[in-house]
Amino acid sequence: MAESAIPPPDPLAPTGMPLGAARRRLVRIFAAFVALIALIHSSMLLLYVATDFPLSKTYTKQVNGWMRPLFPQDWSIFAPEPSKFNQHLEVRANVDGKFGRWIDLTAHDNAAYRGEVLPSIEDQLVLRRAISQYRTNAARGNATEATGRSARYLLNVILVRLDDMGEKPGQAVQLRLKSTRIPPPGYQGSVMRPQYRPLGYWKVRS
Repeated sequence: MAESAIPPPDPLAPTGMPLGAARRRLVRIFAAFVALIALIHSSMLLLYVATDFPLSKTYTKQVNGWMRPLFPQDWSIFAPEPSKFNQHLEVRANVDGKFGRWIDLTAHDNAAYRGEVLPSIEDQLVLRRAISQYRTNAARGNATEATGRSARYLLNVILVRLDDMGEKPGQAVQLRLKSTRIPPPGYQGSVMRPQYRPLGYWKVRS
């Protein structure tokens, strides 16, 4: 009887070394950890949006601590309210005891994504949300330390923006919000001058 021919190996068959017992255990632990984090985040998200739920009221502090400022839920996309002001965040650095020029971070962000075919919505909103969160929680014009999660988050965003622009933050940064009223259609009056509101003077940790 002729020997049967050995079929060639299947090119689509999986290759490589099988995982050992220790590696399989690590994979299971990692998968369980990811599933746990996903479950916690889903629960926090549910409690965050269900404001009338009794558990939401009981654990408001814990839920807000998890969701803000990184995972805020902005429902204004479904019922937008047109802004009445153009608001720009300006910052200037204190380097060796001397203040530099005011830098418009909002204008830098606008220039970065203007003209992009597929602009990132997160790149457009990260600075705006950081300002809004800080103003809602603890905006203090005479603050010398970035205290609180929203303040530290805003400071981190500012430092990243300054680094992207090649600017040195120095030993401290001073913030102000420039607000210019948007004129109504057909407005023929004088040019509306911007108003400035100080947001803080914060030391930069080296």
